[in-house]
Amino acid sequence: MPFFRYMARDKSGKLIDERVEIKSEEDLVNSLQARGLIVISIGPASEVKVKKKGDMRKYHKAVKPHDLIMFSRELATLLGAGVTLIKSLEILCKQIESQTLLKTVEQIKKDVEGGYTFQSALKKHDKIFSNFWINLVETGEASGHLPLSLDQVAAYLEENAELKRKIMSALMYPLVLVVVATGAIAVFLIKIIPVFSEIFKGFDVELPVLTQIVISVSNIARKYFLVVIVAVVVIVVVMKKYISTDKGRWQFDSIMIKIPVVGQLIQEIATERFASGLGTLIKSGVPILHALEISEKTAGNKIMEKELKEVRMAVKEGKGMGKTMQNSSLFSPLVIQMISVGEEIGELGKMLDRVSVFYKERVNTFISRVTTMFEPIILVFMGIVVGILVVAMFMPIFSLSSAVKASG
Repeated sequence: MPFFRYMARDKSGKLIDERVEIKSEEDLVNSLQARGLIVISIGPASEVKVKKKGDMRKYHKAVKPHDLIMFSRELATLLGAGVTLIKSLEILCKQIESQTLLKTVEQIKKDVEGGYTFQSALKKHDKIFSNFWINLVETGEASGHLPLSLDQVAAYLEENAELKRKIMSALMYPLVLVVVATGAIAVFLIKIIPVFSEIFKGFDVELPVLTQIVISVSNIARKYFLVVIVAVVVIVVVMKKYISTDKGRWQFDSIMIKIPVVGQLIQEIATERFASGLGTLIKSGVPILHALEISEKTAGNKIMEKELKEVRMAVKEGKGMGKTMQNSSLFSPLVIQMISVGEEIGELGKMLDRVSVFYKERVNTFISRVTTMFEPIILVFMGIVVGILVVAMFMPIFSLSSAVKASG
């Protein structure tokens, strides 16, 4: 969002000169008038971050999951201790290390001072605070249990961040193996094999078929190496841009969920995310239809989003969630049964929590097993390819040696 600088006077005549980040000049004027300020001047301003003397914080630009977790957890603690919302936001502004989040919280504080509710102030920054955030805050404000709602937000964010961290950590070693294997094969093809190829030219003998194939592959790799690199980069960029569209994302998710092993993992991660989010919303007092709509928007997977939309429409017509889910291939019998039981006994939130815990453990176990299986596969593949390259290079030498012995 753009930055504006304004000068205004409050009711006591005090001059205020500040720089703020807001969508438009009109929004700024409305905000200032809501605060009872008399506007003197408004104009565009550049983004400037001045570090105050004695401020030991190490600022970073982006808003990381950790920043949002700490913000919600600390705000819940302050509010739970009886500190007012405005004072709590003022205290947190002295601790936040994300420049973007700091500017956002400063603006939220000003909006709350100007008469906005906390929930409506958050809505103006929906790129940082998701629908999940905003609706839990709205429920907390309405029920008078805002600290509890913020604690639930923090717990949900922590669980998602932890699951994501485990997935990335588990995939890191296999990824390193793939990179090393690809690098080793590339060095053989581009650097080592050409040396042998020059040596073989002086033998004046017909090379074995395997050696000829390997040398041909090496020549192609050397000739088109940069072309291949550029082509790969272009394909990745184009695919990424296409996947960012609704149609592209739908096709990508449809293909990924059909891939053996990978599809199962994606399906279980989507189920865990759905159960965790919906369970938190329902326990916080969010109406079931609204909670399903939020879960639908935050599904992170177009296939899951479609299935949840169908469930929401069926619930709107008076049908049960469990019964509707029976028509879907995305939800396992266990999920359907537990949700059905939860609906019958009026403990849907608790049942969804149990589903979330179960699938979280399944995902962790699944990732560990796949990683354990993947490592030897990569090592064996690398050994076979390198072995073929070595054998192909030494076959002419063995043939020449045999011919020399036969002639002797």
